[in-house]
Amino acid sequence: MMKHLFNGIALAFQFFSVVPVRKELPLEKKDVTAMYAGLPLLGALLGSASLFIVFILRDYTEASPLLVAFLVVLFLAAATGGLHLDGLADVGDAYFSYQDRERRLEIMGDPRIGAFGTMVLLFAVLGKIIVAAELIDELPLVVLILIPVLSRTGLLLLFSTTQSAKNNGLASFFRQRADGKWLLFAACLYLLISAGLLIYWLGLVPAAVILLSFLFALWVYRKWCLRQFGGVTGDLFGAYIEGAELLLWTALLFFI
Repeated sequence: MMKHLFNGIALAFQFFSVVPVRKELPLEKKDVTAMYAGLPLLGALLGSASLFIVFILRDYTEASPLLVAFLVVLFLAAATGGLHLDGLADVGDAYFSYQDRERRLEIMGDPRIGAFGTMVLLFAVLGKIIVAAELIDELPLVVLILIPVLSRTGLLLLFSTTQSAKNNGLASFFRQRADGKWLLFAACLYLLISAGLLIYWLGLVPAAVILLSFLFALWVYRKWCLRQFGGVTGDLFGAYIEGAELLLWTALLFFI
């Protein structure tokens, strides 16, 4: 069991970060399940690094909140290899093409970025920088750890409860090899832990509002994926990560 756990964590770094894992790892069902279950842990590491960046720049330099926010967003994009941003751009191109479902899936598979994808990407990145800049001086820094944890916990819920939109692609490949029930259990466990920490750091009412907004947005996004694409793909997962983090930043801005 421990072997599968370590393989899964290594796979999470290999597929979802720029950390070099130069080893051929098995892709058995338990390994793939452990990989997805380990994504919130990867999120916790990214959040901890973000906390360190903000702590050093905010408390020990004269850097402006805008510069600090820009560097945090830049770090998160670089640490994931721009994977989620790429997915967001592809989804923007596909959705705003106003084509039928099959054509939208084809557009998402095109490695080139179009005008709509560029606009969606621009607004998302700028939005995250602006909202983060507004929060930098007021936000309890420990909450920074939970933003990427919650976004990836939502990804687990989406992954384990939603069918694939197509039979090919990496996301479909992994979904066929993952244990959805275990991932749903892991997601609920991460959610409970995150809820407890948010209540401890922010108080009951702000934590409840933030979590309910997060879960409602996840439900809406799932329904949207099913209606527009017939399920989920790797690009839709990446777009979800970016959208969920922007939502969490915005909810923190209004409710703390």
